Amino acid sequence: MSEEVAVPCNWLFSTNTFARGYSDPRGEGVSIYSPIGQSTYMTKSRNLTPIKITCDSNSVSFILQKLILSMDVSAYDNAGNLITPGTGVKNMYLGLESIIQSLTIKAGGETVVNIPNYPLYLVQTYRNLSAGSKKLLSQLSGYGNTNIFATSSTISINHHPLVGFCHPSNDQYFPVWSLSNQALEIIITLADPNTVFTSAGVGEIWVSNIRCLVPYITPPPTTVVNATRAISDGKSIFYDYVRSTQTENACSGGNRNTFLLHMSGVRSLVGFESAFVDDDVLNDQTKDKALMYSSQGLREWRISLGPNLTIPAGNQGFTHSPSDNQTLLVTQLSNNNFDQLGEMDTSYADYDSKAFSFGWSFASKDEGSNAALSFTGSDGIMRIHTQHAVAPTQKVRLVTSYHENVTLSIGAVVTVV
Repeated sequence: MSEEVAVPCNWLFSTNTFARGYSDPRGEGVSIYSPIGQSTYMTKSRNLTPIKITCDSNSVSFILQKLILSMDVSAYDNAGNLITPGTGVKNMYLGLESIIQSLTIKAGGETVVNIPNYPLYLVQTYRNLSAGSKKLLSQLSGYGNTNIFATSSTISINHHPLVGFCHPSNDQYFPVWSLSNQALEIIITLADPNTVFTSAGVGEIWVSNIRCLVPYITPPPTTVVNATRAISDGKSIFYDYVRSTQTENACSGGNRNTFLLHMSGVRSLVGFESAFVDDDVLNDQTKDKALMYSSQGLREWRISLGPNLTIPAGNQGFTHSPSDNQTLLVTQLSNNNFDQLGEMDTSYADYDSKAFSFGWSFASKDEGSNAALSFTGSDGIMRIHTQHAVAPTQKVRLVTSYHENVTLSIGAVVTVV
């Protein structure tokens, strides 16, 4: 039975605190949302209409940790016919999640997630998962299977976005009813088939039967009423999560490069991960876009934050070569403790030539707090310095995903702070 709950004086509202303890099975369920308007989306001639799914409610809180995107993916040949299964059509190693070129999520009109290169984000996220997690991904969307269309021209995929917004820092439920428009918007742009398939024969992708499954709980009506009144009085609800942002910097054409990442608006940097992208490889359809990340002959790297902080300190940076995996260990240990490294399923043979990345975390998984790096008092610029055995061309870019602690403030105005 529900009981009345008073809104705390300081109004730091947590749906986890208020909703979980006062719900019963009759107040839990799963809502299913689909795009409004057209039911099938296609990639023909790159005239793409973004897939927009509006998830709304005036009474429930979403359990975003369990959100699922489901869709059917059909492959068509250049003549506009469904491909014949088993004819040697090859897709990239990432699987059919690679059809999502960009992912944007908006809450009350405010952009809370914006990942323009979603395949790269997934490659970096998935490559160090456990063997069991990768087997599950293989069943859900074909991860690791480059012959998905061997038995059918239409494949159903199920995808849970592993983004920080769906995994808030304190396990909150999301109070969608508190937004001014009472809606979350999920916006997907489809990828060019040439980046999804490594063989010829596929001229177009059709996506249909698109659904977003969102589990929810129903908080007590009194809580919703009190919260709505509090917002009207100028107070806010706070939703903490880790936001990921991508940025690109072109190489200079020399053996030494300095990449500038502007962090003036970042109040709490959790960490970053970088990978080199070669435009010549990106534009070659025969190259697997999930296995295109070489080290570009990297031999040494370091980061600096103003004149007083350099990681590592001293005259030499972190090292790397085909026979020196110091960067691999440094990157992983900054995120994990040593015991957790054994749980990762990493292809060490492909690390330097196909799956290279490097990074640093200022708040590892085994630390006891959410403290991270503040840029207060600095020039707001993080510099990544690299030294290479052979100079990368100017067609090579460093793509960096950095992660920061942010708070979504839901009040009269919805904004990320």
